[in-house]
Amino acid sequence: MASVGHIAVGMAAARIYRDGRVPGWSSMAAWSALSLLPDVDVIGFALGVDYGDPWGHRGATHSLTMSVALGLTIGLSAHWFKRRAIRTGLVASMVLASHGVLDTMTDGGLGSALFWPFSLTRYFAPWRPIPVAPIGLDYFSPYGVIVALIELVLFSPLMVFALRSRRLAAKSAALLLVPWVVSVWLTRSDSPVRDAIEGYLSRRDTAYASGFSEKAFRAVTPGESESEVRHLLGAPFRESWFYTPKGQPFKPAISRSAASLTQACLIVRFESGGVARTLALDACTKVGVNTGMSPTEVDRRLGAPPESCLEYSWSPSDAYYRMRVVCFVDGKVSTLLRQWQH
Repeated sequence: MASVGHIAVGMAAARIYRDGRVPGWSSMAAWSALSLLPDVDVIGFALGVDYGDPWGHRGATHSLTMSVALGLTIGLSAHWFKRRAIRTGLVASMVLASHGVLDTMTDGGLGSALFWPFSLTRYFAPWRPIPVAPIGLDYFSPYGVIVALIELVLFSPLMVFALRSRRLAAKSAALLLVPWVVSVWLTRSDSPVRDAIEGYLSRRDTAYASGFSEKAFRAVTPGESESEVRHLLGAPFRESWFYTPKGQPFKPAISRSAASLTQACLIVRFESGGVARTLALDACTKVGVNTGMSPTEVDRRLGAPPESCLEYSWSPSDAYYRMRVVCFVDGKVSTLLRQWQH
């Protein structure tokens, strides 16, 4: 979710829709609401829909197909409000489509199912400068405020475009461009200055596994083997093994709800020293897996996991911290998680 970014897109769309004239607040609010509409799928979390399901978050409602269908519907109903049908439908489709595309540019969660229903693949863009926003009331946390401020910087050109009362001269635009580029660099780079400010404001408290380095983490690429990653990053702080219920197709853990993972013995974690800790104690005991077992013993009872994750960072004080996790499917790097976590 890129909440402020979606609102900025709606504000800019309101001006485009009015042929470049400054839009009213009601018009900007309406187009911004439309830009945010695909996130209605978060209701599914309360209904037990898994993140990675077709109708889960960033699923069907974020697809280009849904954008065109809803845009067409809005265009066909435009004449009831004395609006131009083709123009309304086209702008509405573009605003809705921008939501899924912007979400592919965030640094966390799952990608967008842009080509649903023809493909359920979740896509991420090669460039992901937008920090993923917390969902629900967590958006109003210290980290949520930081995300909102970063998005405000990233999307400020769209807001200036929507709100400016007159055309900017080329010289004035160039003068505004310089501080914007510097601001984007400060908010999205690994600058020590930015890191210190962000850490202070979010009360960050991150500890890293011995041998870990950010430079080495950036060098990890999808497809590398687990042994290569361990050699590069060292021993993890914690390791998690994920299993799929028998008879069901494989589904990545990040796409499954926490409740579904604890209904059976589907997740086993190994703390420092390789000691197992089970989350579904009763279910794991029934299949012979108990707290304190070694990885070899768990492997003997459950087999090799189809998915595993190595965690290289945590928060000693249970505060916000920089998550650094490498996940594997069938022993090959599948996902790198580098977001803020609480």
